[in-house]
Amino acid sequence: MLLGIEKRSITNALWKLQEADQREILTLTQRFELPEILARTLVSRGVNVENVSDFLYPLIRSLLPDPFHLLDMDKAIFRIIQAIKNGENIAIFGDYDVDGATSSALINRYLKTIGMYSIIYIPDRVDEGYGLNVDALLQLKRKGIDLCIAVDCGTLAYQPIEDAKNFGLDIIVIDHHLGTERLPSAVAVVNPNRLDESSPYNNLAAVGVSFLLIVALNKSLREQGFFTDKREPDLFDLLDLVALGTVCDVMQITGLNRAFVLQGLKVMSARKNAGLRVLFDALGILEKPSVSRLGFNIGPCINAGGRIGEASLGARLLSTDDEEEAHSIALKLIDLNNARKMIENEAFLEATTQVAKSVKSNTNFIMVSGNWHQGIIGIIASRLKEQFHLPAIVISFNNGIGKASCRSIPGVDIGAAILSAKFINLIIEGGGHSMAAGFSIKEDRINDLHDFFTERLANSINDKSLKADGVVTVKAINLSLWNQLQRLEPFGVGNPEPRFIIQGAKIRKPEVVGVDHIRCFIADDNVMVKAIAFRSANTHLGSALMQGNVEAILGKISMNYWNGNEFIQFLIEDVLTIN
Repeated sequence: MLLGIEKRSITNALWKLQEADQREILTLTQRFELPEILARTLVSRGVNVENVSDFLYPLIRSLLPDPFHLLDMDKAIFRIIQAIKNGENIAIFGDYDVDGATSSALINRYLKTIGMYSIIYIPDRVDEGYGLNVDALLQLKRKGIDLCIAVDCGTLAYQPIEDAKNFGLDIIVIDHHLGTERLPSAVAVVNPNRLDESSPYNNLAAVGVSFLLIVALNKSLREQGFFTDKREPDLFDLLDLVALGTVCDVMQITGLNRAFVLQGLKVMSARKNAGLRVLFDALGILEKPSVSRLGFNIGPCINAGGRIGEASLGARLLSTDDEEEAHSIALKLIDLNNARKMIENEAFLEATTQVAKSVKSNTNFIMVSGNWHQGIIGIIASRLKEQFHLPAIVISFNNGIGKASCRSIPGVDIGAAILSAKFINLIIEGGGHSMAAGFSIKEDRINDLHDFFTERLANSINDKSLKADGVVTVKAINLSLWNQLQRLEPFGVGNPEPRFIIQGAKIRKPEVVGVDHIRCFIADDNVMVKAIAFRSANTHLGSALMQGNVEAILGKISMNYWNGNEFIQFLIEDVLTIN
């Protein structure tokens, strides 16, 4: 059988068919009346008879932990309630990415529903950099702010928080980034990734931690009789923001996150958030919200303000209830995102040229640098990681200082590596988590950093493999199969969209569409299905498709929505070629 032979694909990947115990497959098909292909996919990703119900029907109420199990949650809630009772002024200080925007908007909207006014402050990526800074905090204090809630940042902001404490501004940190043994002198540091934290919920995005904060706050207010003469907020109405932040920060879509995203997509479908509703309409998205739409369409627009424009636009869009204001912000974000794409494509071409000159067969990571816009280096790092299947470090220099974004592959903890580099004073500042991180560095330390990563990642394994959930025929790729696979949603890290292999089929009528996509048909036994390979023109994959030199095809089954119509198609990711 073809799959029993180890053979490199056109992208130099090894295909691996996911293993699944046949007895467990049979048990699921019989006891839960599941199709064999669905049961096989479930078993291959660790779902069994004991947890299949939680996987297929995840309920927040059964999966949500007591938020007070997190260290310092009690301190954070005590201080916030004190601020509410005393009528103090509250600011929410968020990161400039989607996780920061959704976290900021989430807490802002909750406080608004209970009658508390709060402002949101998002720092400028270029002028202020990541996270808390003294100048901004001092500015907030002078405006009368008594309490600042830092979201998606703050765990490593030792000096800014110490300075804020000295001039009378209390800080609460709500974060999920990796910490060190030292904690900042904040009122509370609520972070499942604190080194002294034993919480199993270390895969939450900052917006997930922020949701636990408002669950704890709402519970405490209820117990203190706060809602005796007023309506208690429905916290589920805010899960659209939790879903958006979780997906766009590329968190594991398993366990509690899976429940957050699934329920959040349902809330999003109800179109209660004015900003999201207007943005969906402005982008012409007619179908129901999905993880892919959030990741590829909505998220990049929310991010665009923080990348190359006004950093606060995303948080403002998600916080407003004013339809006219939402429309104005949405159009600005769409324009900024289009401009971002142009800047990104130019920088990516320069970066890949550098990589082509430097990457050797035994290279375990990529490091490139240039005078690129700081707002797009994270995207460049992601694209390089995907293309070369290596940890990617992209550095933008300005006046002798480099700002870097890093993206990693499974098995290589880039966040821990950055913290180690900081510990030995190789970089100025830095932090992150296992799959994504960032740092700043003096230009004259770049060679030393390269040597550090060369040694640190010397034994890392980066052999590219693509896992498939099964083998299908062209005839089997239809609406019925697609509908069955949707029962596995939401997809994401930890629960990837199922991949399948088609053997022995032929490529028909290949053509380049758009800028660099290849559209074609896959044919077998007089049956054909539409297919597309994104960004494949001018690649080895694209050449194989254009020549029809294909022995087997690997990819995903998807629904294409176009001009109000919908049809099943196969997304081609890789092929085995005929010798």
